[in-house]
Amino acid sequence: MGFWGTYVVLRSDEPPAQMLPAIRTLQGAVSRGGPWSAGWRVWIVHDPAGSLPDDLLEQLHAVIGAPVLLGRVLDSDAVHVVAAGTSAQPWSVWLQLDSAMGFLLPPPAPFDDDGNYLGDDWRDPAYEAQVELTRGEILAQAPGGMAGARSAQAWARDAGLTPDTVEAITSVLDGHETFAEDLFLLLLQRLGLNPA
Repeated sequence: MGFWGTYVVLRSDEPPAQMLPAIRTLQGAVSRGGPWSAGWRVWIVHDPAGSLPDDLLEQLHAVIGAPVLLGRVLDSDAVHVVAAGTSAQPWSVWLQLDSAMGFLLPPPAPFDDDGNYLGDDWRDPAYEAQVELTRGEILAQAPGGMAGARSAQAWARDAGLTPDTVEAITSVLDGHETFAEDLFLLLLQRLGLNPA
């Protein structure tokens, strides 16, 4: 079983649990060593039950009034990255979206009405069509590739960081790793959060 949880990236020495004490899951946040750019911290919040609120980004941003970035990891298979800046538009992107689809839209069981197994190669055209429709909707709201990279780069500059080129960021957004959180940490590096 992979990692379920959220990386909280912000420019503050105060732990997330002190900022939002009402969110009990944040009490277990662990600082992840850097080196990080001056003033920035990365916290890891284990959350296998998915108890963190959907508006965690907005709550943190309201408290600190500074750029915040979250990476919500799904079983080490995919990461949903969301970020809010000072003047840059909020943005989001998926790392390894195809690997996330089974979690976002669970597939039907491969059995017929009588409980007979339909085989390893059985496919449900209606389900596959729904996956493509959902995938398109997600990408319309959280585009990857060059569009996502441009938004990420704008956020990083707004946050006072020195990001890599759009092409370098795009290669991460389009990349694949066995553990999706490794791809997320590489994205942090490309955004200038980890200059090492």
